[in-house]
Amino acid sequence: MKKTLTTFAILCSLTVFGQTTEEHLQNGISKHKQQDFKGAIKDYDKAIKADKNNKDAYYNRGTCELALKDFKSAMTDFSKTIELDPKFVKAYYSRATVFVSQEKYVEALPDLDKTIELDPTTPNVLTLRGQIRAQTGNKKGACEDFNKAKEIGDKQADKYINQFCGNEQQVGESLMLDWPESENWKIGSNQENEQMAMLELIHSNETLENWTEFGSMMSIKGAKNIPMDKAMNMMFEQAKQNSPKAKLTFIEKDESVEYPWIIFTIESPNFKNDKRPESQLWYIVQGKQALYTNFRAVKQATIPTDIKDKWIQFFKTGKIVNK
Repeated sequence: MKKTLTTFAILCSLTVFGQTTEEHLQNGISKHKQQDFKGAIKDYDKAIKADKNNKDAYYNRGTCELALKDFKSAMTDFSKTIELDPKFVKAYYSRATVFVSQEKYVEALPDLDKTIELDPTTPNVLTLRGQIRAQTGNKKGACEDFNKAKEIGDKQADKYINQFCGNEQQVGESLMLDWPESENWKIGSNQENEQMAMLELIHSNETLENWTEFGSMMSIKGAKNIPMDKAMNMMFEQAKQNSPKAKLTFIEKDESVEYPWIIFTIESPNFKNDKRPESQLWYIVQGKQALYTNFRAVKQATIPTDIKDKWIQFFKTGKIVNK
């Protein structure tokens, strides 16, 4: 009888222990949802005190600490979660977020790699790793991540593909240009129809109505075997319709290569409907499936020599790719 009572007492003790741990955890979750992070942490503390192996309590406490920017504590709790469960996907992603929050981008990569290894559909993980790869010089890897993110339905993917991968398309031919991250470009407009695709870029603190420097990439689909001089003169004639005093200056071309190209400037002192000047440096490339017309512009009557030289070198890094 004594043995039976002892066993019953142990079972009751374990049951109370379990309920108490779960009760504290649920109380913490309730406060957590209300963004009472400090109150939630106190309940998670109690849950952990009752059960040192409660991985959910460690993880949840870490997310509260991260929200409060207590990065050291959050890092400790996410690491403990992973120690208790090496396949706890969210803990790897959250620990990477701690690194990112402290601008330790390279340090975040191993945890992002592990997250993707365990579950590549984790929300935002591919776009986050893609951004870090882009910022650390791995543009190829970045674009691979953004394209995979797009495949699984990440709505942010297109934004990053446009920002970091030029006008790269999922299938077929495209012209790749790496717009310098240091210049803080953003997408001002992105349009496409059966005849063309056009991407307009401006600096992050500017608008399409008020900019100091402007970038444009256009693909004219199906336009083939266009002589480079003809392409240049087409753009000049179009410019003169709105700016009769526009000036054309040929700079360089090469029609002996697989993808012929030409570089020239169109400098306009004013326009019929706008008295402000605008000067453009153009780079046109003939692909096998489209004609790629690109330019960079400034609100000046002429392009300063140093800017012109920089832009020429930038455009010469462009490459036709096929996927």
